Amino acid sequence: MQNIRYFDHAATTALDNRVFHEMVPYLTENFGNPSSLYKIGKANKQAIQIARQKVANALGSHLNEIYFTSGGTESNNLIIKGIALANRRRGNHIITTRIEHPAVLNTCEFLEKYMGFRVTYLSVDAKGRISLKDLERAINPRTILISVMFANNEIGTIQDIEAIGKLAKRYGVYFHTDAVQAIGNVEINVKKLGISALSMSAHKFYGPKGMGAAYISEHVNFVRMQDGGHQEKDKRAGTENVAGIVGLRKSH
Repeated sequence: MQNIRYFDHAATTALDNRVFHEMVPYLTENFGNPSSLYKIGKANKQAIQIARQKVANALGSHLNEIYFTSGGTESNNLIIKGIALANRRRGNHIITTRIEHPAVLNTCEFLEKYMGFRVTYLSVDAKGRISLKDLERAINPRTILISVMFANNEIGTIQDIEAIGKLAKRYGVYFHTDAVQAIGNVEINVKKLGISALSMSAHKFYGPKGMGAAYISEHVNFVRMQDGGHQEKDKRAGTENVAGIVGLRKSH
């Protein structure tokens, strides 16, 4: 490993030593279940809320709009499927692009194949950018969601997210962006950019693998994809990965 020169940080980054040391206590002595009512449980619940607030501040969102997940893939599934299923009476049409990450493309394919949704896949130009005119033409009265990645994971193209956000708002359509490759490299204010929902993954910015978050605006109607306990405001069941959440907080 000493002779390796690593140039693939778009795939993953090494866990920063400062992040690791921040996580260690939550893997050993601070092991309490955050849902417990005794001291070590409450302390871990507080650690989660501190992390939630930091992520919210970084994105320009509210604390109650941040949900912790296992990574970008789960965040994409939670957002796209959650919005689609919650709003299917209003419409069954989703717009995305042909160059999205498989976590988005395969999720949309699932909704098409098994749930009766229609998906429009926009083409891109030679630089990997979508046409705003094509996007606007694709919107129809049954459109409920636009999902366009912020920065492409293979060619690095950054879409005009603010313009897409304005267009989505004009037509009353939710706008999701997979920002896994953008977080840590581009300043993002979800309110300013008109983003309804956003996906992120800690291992892209020197945090732990298996840890991510979803921003979902308080104005977005969505349903949970994972049933169980009441964690994450009843939207993402499962005992929280406190060490991972603390690691995400430190790395962000």
